[in-house]
Amino acid sequence: MKLSPENAKVFSQAPCEALRPFVKRFVIVEFPFDRKLKLLPDTGFVAEFRFRGDGVLDGRTHLPRAAISGLWDTARTRIYKGGTAILLVMFTESGASAFLRNPLDALVNTTAAMEHVLDGTSELGVLDEQLAKAKDHARRMQIAESFLLARVHNHGPDSLVSAAVARLEATQASVRIEELARQVGLSQSALERRFRRNVGTSPRQFASILRLKNAVRLRAVGHDFTSIAHSAGYSDQSHFTNDFKRVTGLAPSAFFQQSSLCRTSASLQVAFASN
Repeated sequence: MKLSPENAKVFSQAPCEALRPFVKRFVIVEFPFDRKLKLLPDTGFVAEFRFRGDGVLDGRTHLPRAAISGLWDTARTRIYKGGTAILLVMFTESGASAFLRNPLDALVNTTAAMEHVLDGTSELGVLDEQLAKAKDHARRMQIAESFLLARVHNHGPDSLVSAAVARLEATQASVRIEELARQVGLSQSALERRFRRNVGTSPRQFASILRLKNAVRLRAVGHDFTSIAHSAGYSDQSHFTNDFKRVTGLAPSAFFQQSSLCRTSASLQVAFASN
């Protein structure tokens, strides 16, 4: 099956004001038919609550009903049976640190059952039942908001890490890490430690993921590969091609030729951001 999530039904909503430092969006996806998605790395953690149906990661491991995905540096596949429905919590780059008890970098290239990593998991069974029985998707998103609000730690994201993330985004990940540390007022080793603890990977690996994310976004709106290599923060087209192939196993031309790219922003978010 090719990547074509536009046939899924997608519902998206911004979080309430109190959750906006931590959560980008809530997204609910219904899969009317069996679907196989190719998921590319993204810069934020994703929590997934499956309230109907079944899902499989990379064709082998059955996904738990409630799961959390850390940052991945390779592409992977996820298969959903027809009739499956999921609620995704798309965290900001450092937002998941407000909820998880383990160091975030312990979840690199990992999708884990929620009860293993989330503070206050005694009500996960109740949450699962509430999501399954909710009258509509608006109510499901309210339930998810209440669940997270009850568990958010009494602090916001690390301001220096947030500044470093913003600088990487503003420069298309082209700033050198030692210069980035200087700009936010930390030593390079201190930035590394705080970045791993709050974002889930090193600044260098985050920059690599950010470049790939930018490349996919640019390709989706029609840019050619030469333009992508320049605009997405790669040193040259060879750097772009080699990095893309390392992540996906395919050269960019082959990947985009065989993949039916989604054309709406909501579908793009689901296809390439739910890692």
